[in-house]
Amino acid sequence: MANVSFDFNKIPRSFFNVTLKDGRKLQVKMPKKKTFEKLQALQNMDQNAVEIDDLLDTFGALCAETLSHNLNGETVTADYMTENYDIEEMTEFIKTFYVFVGNITNDPN
Repeated sequence: MANVSFDFNKIPRSFFNVTLKDGRKLQVKMPKKKTFEKLQALQNMDQNAVEIDDLLDTFGALCAETLSHNLNGETVTADYMTENYDIEEMTEFIKTFYVFVGNITNDPN
C-alpha cells in the first residue's frame, strides 16, 4: 500500500507584483473566492448605469481589497485609492489583475 501525502504549504505560488505611486512595492496574492466574485461582478457591471461617485467608491474598495491581500502584510485603504488614483488607473489595474488571475486559472499545469 502506498503512503501518499500532500502539503498545501509546498504549492508553487504566483504573485502579481505592483508598485504604487508612493513607491510601495507589493506582491499581491491570488484572490480569495469573495474577492474573485467581486472582480467578476465588476467586469460585468454596466458602468453607464452607475453614478460616478459610486463607481469610484466601488473601484477604490475593490482595488484596496485586492492590493491588501499581499505578502508584505500591508493594508491599502479605499480612501488611499480614491484620493490618489483616478478611474482610468483603477480600471486598468483591475483589468490587468483579472487577466493575471484568468491566465493562472486557465493554465492546465
